[in-house]
Amino acid sequence: MSETQAKATDAAEDEVGKETEETAAAEKVEDTAAKAVESDSAVSPPTTKSGKLAEKTWWLPWLLGVAALFVAVLVLTGAFDGDPEPEEQIRDRQAVLPKSTHTVVYEVSGVGKSPEIRYVVDGTAQTEKVEGVDLPWRKEVQITVGPGIGIAQLLAANADADSISCSVSVDGQVVNQGVAPGQYSNVACSAVIRPNPK
Repeated sequence: MSETQAKATDAAEDEVGKETEETAAAEKVEDTAAKAVESDSAVSPPTTKSGKLAEKTWWLPWLLGVAALFVAVLVLTGAFDGDPEPEEQIRDRQAVLPKSTHTVVYEVSGVGKSPEIRYVVDGTAQTEKVEGVDLPWRKEVQITVGPGIGIAQLLAANADADSISCSVSVDGQVVNQGVAPGQYSNVACSAVIRPNPK
């Protein structure tokens, strides 16, 4: 072989070696890229003791929340109130507290008729109504109060008379009076009734 041929052969071998090295490097880059893509899809942070604990106890906050909600429902519904007091104890306590019955007289004065008169009959909230009543008008009721206070209240409407007046008496004493001048006016009288102490 001539020297020129030997040089050409060496050059060709060098070039083939370079191509082989380049191909190997390219394959290595492709393998690295493929591994990077695989590892990106399944990236997991480095695990620590607290991370492992959080993974094992993820349900604990939910359990505590449900338990707190359950306790709140029990408290609101009165499940922890215990046994109610026996009726005897309730009656004994009521017997110690003051209670009394009073005579209340409602009176409305004026001329003609009153279109409507309303008054309290039980000392708390029960009312009665009368309509188209001739004046003067009078009503006597018995109101029991105790241990709390009671209310005696009267409301009367005027028709076309010049004025209308009212009064409330408790046990024979006038405790409130009122006058409303003018036609179609309203007048109100009321009193607070306290139980007599024992």
